[in-house]
Amino acid sequence: MKDKINFLARFLALTLVFFLIWIPLGKIYLVLLAWVSKYVLWIMGYDVALTVVGGSPLFLYRGIEIGMVDAHLANFNVIPLVALILATPRIEPVRRARMLAIGVFLLFVMHIADFVFHFPMYFRGSGIAETVVVFMAVGEVAVPFVLWFVLAQKEILESMR
Repeated sequence: MKDKINFLARFLALTLVFFLIWIPLGKIYLVLLAWVSKYVLWIMGYDVALTVVGGSPLFLYRGIEIGMVDAHLANFNVIPLVALILATPRIEPVRRARMLAIGVFLLFVMHIADFVFHFPMYFRGSGIAETVVVFMAVGEVAVPFVLWFVLAQKEILESMR
């Protein structure tokens, strides 16, 4: 029981610290996300212009401005994933680094998909895109915990024995 309480305490402390770090770092992440999304949108047939105004990305498509002010706070689900992986005991450093790289990359791809599917939803009325956007909105809360379990299942299951 003591191990579980220690894990929970470490997880909560790391989450608090990383959230404070995320406030400025998340803006950089958002700009990177916007630049990658611009090229994904281009491949999808959306010729968007991208500028960064006051540190926030701004897309221009067919005369419509699509801003991302404070969107870095919407992508904060990276924080619980990183905190969970770092708080989990008995993971070798190389494996932990690999888990972090895989998990953050998968969340980055998910954030790109979440953003780019808004374009066909709004500009073409795509029902499939709307389904993806709704799924992403609901699923983004659970995804860090599911990813953590998948990536750290060996350690999690061993700690339950």
